[in-house]
Amino acid sequence: MSDTVFWFVIIYLCALPFIGILGRLRSQEASLKDYYLAGGMLSTLPLFLTLYATQYSGNTLFGFAGNAYRAGPVTLFTALGMMSVIFFYLMFGKELNAKAKSLHFITPADYLEHRFGAGALVKLVNLVLIFALASYVLTNFKAVGLLAEQVSNGRISAAYGIFGLALIMAFYESMGGMRSVVWTDMLQGTLLLAGCLGLVICVTAQFGGLVPMVNQIVAIPSPDWAPMDAKQWRSGLSLVVLFGTAIAVYPHAIQRLYAARQWSTLRNSFWLMGVMPFITTVPVVLSALAATLLLPGMSGREADQVMPRLVAFLMTETPALELFFALFMAAAMAAIMSTLDSAMLSLGSIFTHDFLRHARPDASEASLTRSGRIMSWALMLAMAGLALSLPQDIWSLIVIKLDLLSQAFPAFALGAMIPALSARSVLIGLVGGCATAIGLRYGVIPMQTGGLHFGVIGLMVNLSLIGLSHIGEKRRRAAADAA
Repeated sequence: MSDTVFWFVIIYLCALPFIGILGRLRSQEASLKDYYLAGGMLSTLPLFLTLYATQYSGNTLFGFAGNAYRAGPVTLFTALGMMSVIFFYLMFGKELNAKAKSLHFITPADYLEHRFGAGALVKLVNLVLIFALASYVLTNFKAVGLLAEQVSNGRISAAYGIFGLALIMAFYESMGGMRSVVWTDMLQGTLLLAGCLGLVICVTAQFGGLVPMVNQIVAIPSPDWAPMDAKQWRSGLSLVVLFGTAIAVYPHAIQRLYAARQWSTLRNSFWLMGVMPFITTVPVVLSALAATLLLPGMSGREADQVMPRLVAFLMTETPALELFFALFMAAAMAAIMSTLDSAMLSLGSIFTHDFLRHARPDASEASLTRSGRIMSWALMLAMAGLALSLPQDIWSLIVIKLDLLSQAFPAFALGAMIPALSARSVLIGLVGGCATAIGLRYGVIPMQTGGLHFGVIGLMVNLSLIGLSHIGEKRRRAAADAA
């Protein structure tokens, strides 16, 4: 990477604390709702850009790209998976937004307590959400460490890059909460969109156009790629279900459903989000597939660095586009940070609102908000430290997290769609689904999955148990009424 790229990224990072200060100045009150939900009054454009910047992250630019390099065209199903998130949002988004406005929800647990009552179900779902957020944060910190090394040509180690960016994010997040996060997301989302489209244009130019590039990828597949047989198709389609159900219940995504000004605002943002996979995920995956021809020989975790290495290669081929490549690297940094700050804010809200508030019932809103700011610093630095010890590639960590997170989907979707559904039925399904996904992953359940992801099989068990329990309860109630 050239010094132009390095200093472009540094200037971008220096601008972020000022946005945090501006967010603090625009704060309307010292309350958890203002801090964690920006007052619950996000309009269409900010809501769309913060949803976009949050969903398309270091997982996309490093995890999806690395897996595409290793596994091949089956990774294109991630685009359909990201699009399916909108379909699953529509199952419960309107209900959650309306309830949040009237009942002042802050965290996902607020809706679950309202719908099912405080109990074992809410506690278990919260544990799943905390695990998912922690994993999400760790994978993105891992990605940001890789990127810091690439952008600085090794002058900044992964450890210094991770902790340096953690300090920047902790500062602007603790200053303005979600308001600052949303404003930085608007900048970061714009950079990411421009960077992804520009990159695929530069890559296709190396092959003389999109069609010649695709033809060469098909004609000269990587020897590591499995053929697109029936098993691969099952794997791809199950990936769509896994992505859709799990990403729809990310805690920071649910809090954005709460923060939307009204349902029409949320619905308009969803329509805009529906096209984003085709101008973000698809370009990233196609670029990574083409990289197997331009930069062959990477394997394992090394493939997670395919995007920055591809940019470095293109800079040597077309030096005149150096400024654009600097923009893309800033966009990559932005994608990671926009996800990290949102996930950390959500994690902080769970600890502050769901745990600390119960431990200190007499504490004022201002006091809890101050505690939330301190929590932002503590969690950010703790997660940055843990990220340095991650041994696995980013894609593996993404899938492990989604396997469990998808088991929380029925609690929100079916809870909103079936008024008579009981907490007991959902809890039975959640326990069975999590046990199945974990048992399959770690070999406790010896079973051939036929290409289906463990989380999808767990979700099938989950829904089946909920259905059986719900039918059994209806029959028992009918028998009791008849007696």
